[in-house]
Amino acid sequence: MQTKVLKAKNTLIVTSVLIALIFVFAPAVQAARIKNVILLIGDGMGVSTMSLARWFNDGKPLSWDQYVCGLVRTYSADDPITDSAAAATAMATSYKTKTGFLSVLPDEMNRAPVATVLEGARLSGKSTGLVVTCNLQHATPAAFAAHFPYRADYEAICEQMVYNQVDVLLGGGLKYFTGRKDREDLLRVLKQKGYAIITSPEELRSVSSSKLAGLFAEVDLAYDLDRDPTREPSLAEMTGAAINLLCRNKKGFFLMVEGSKIDWANHDHDPVGSVTDMMAFDRAVKVALDYALKERNTVVIVVADHSTGGLTIGNEKSPSKSGGKKAGDFINPLKEARVSAEGLEKLLRPEMNRAEVKSIIGERYGLGDLTEEELKIIMDYLTGAATGPKRSGKLKSIIGPMISKRAMIDWTTSGHTGEEVALAVYHPEGLRPEGVIENTDIARYVAGLMQINLEAITREYFIEAEAAFKAKGAQVELDTVTDPDNPVLKIKKGNQSLAIPANKDFVEMNGARIQTRLINVYNRKNFYVSRQVLNLLEN
Repeated sequence: MQTKVLKAKNTLIVTSVLIALIFVFAPAVQAARIKNVILLIGDGMGVSTMSLARWFNDGKPLSWDQYVCGLVRTYSADDPITDSAAAATAMATSYKTKTGFLSVLPDEMNRAPVATVLEGARLSGKSTGLVVTCNLQHATPAAFAAHFPYRADYEAICEQMVYNQVDVLLGGGLKYFTGRKDREDLLRVLKQKGYAIITSPEELRSVSSSKLAGLFAEVDLAYDLDRDPTREPSLAEMTGAAINLLCRNKKGFFLMVEGSKIDWANHDHDPVGSVTDMMAFDRAVKVALDYALKERNTVVIVVADHSTGGLTIGNEKSPSKSGGKKAGDFINPLKEARVSAEGLEKLLRPEMNRAEVKSIIGERYGLGDLTEEELKIIMDYLTGAATGPKRSGKLKSIIGPMISKRAMIDWTTSGHTGEEVALAVYHPEGLRPEGVIENTDIARYVAGLMQINLEAITREYFIEAEAAFKAKGAQVELDTVTDPDNPVLKIKKGNQSLAIPANKDFVEMNGARIQTRLINVYNRKNFYVSRQVLNLLEN
């Protein structure tokens, strides 16, 4: 049932899955009358990160432990160790793609867009939502609502997400909606489309709009441990609010929730930020499970996109022989911290003296026993005296390993790792994947639950425009000169003229605006349009 991506003689061959196999889960859907799917992704949440969270929580299980049913392979089309963009693309579209690509196929397939489960849900009449603790334009949420081969181009991604009309958007990334190179005010566009725009937890608690953009930070939200609850809602609060708004749709909803900064903390080797954001993610999962258990028409999927950091519980300082170690040996140093390494970094200033710095680190991060060597490393960084690798990173990635050492925790890399990740699924009838599966199988399972055909949607809504219009005898011009930041594909045939703006959900036919159901995708090489747009031009 797997879509295999194979390289042979530098050619990437995508073997399509038969439509019948896409709907392999349809009988299960009919039996349980599934209306809603909630997909919760712990970014960078490896099995060892989950283990640390259980110990941090006094050995208690995570809220989804009883639903763990398998492992997920995470590799991308071009690397055994994936990034978040390729991993999220696999879970959103059922296709493996290249590192850094968002719901477009690899270069060998012309970076063509492929439909996502969120788009399929929307086209079937369901409501849709994205809830994250990073900026909304970041790789994981972007892969569900945008199609672009450059994950770091947040402005283009933001534009696509706005015009793709996700019903509920909750997270960070406010800065990418205005003050843009293309001069577009995307907050104004959201308002024109009927969205309520909020920026505080208080507003979130009282909002009733069916279309909502909650933008609580310029970029990413704070780690849960550092969060000011009067300024930023928790991931659990955002998850609950999204469910309460989306569930009004009688046809159901699809919601993706990401615990985004577990990954960021693991990159920085900060076990404090990692484990406390893991617990915040666990609380969000519990909100979703409580709803699903009550309604009995909702499937909840919990998974990671990949593991990050190579976290190990036990390091070269821990005894080599078993016996004698206590959970507190690993956990107590972490429980002494009152802020994450990122939060601590924001408290320290270059003008502070050694005594002030040592006091703050002891009181706020639990490192009351800093050695002179460690303090010198920190002071050198703060004052700019550090050079080379010690200066190339951020202070938080210097401090994190210091507390890790005391907690007998170690890390193998500052990047991602390639092992399988855990999968948990709650289905009211127990119909769920089991064993070791591919990350692409997540998308197939979700599509089956919602009875949507991703292949058919791709064929209908993402047609390569230039070739298709030329086949109709039309003249085709890509205009990147009139306004380089807003490319337009111009089509002319006889007295018919069609203007197709990039990343928008409309076209202009002889000067009249016509709404489209999905966006026009421009991948900086080709335009892709729906059959609806193609059929506007008479043969």
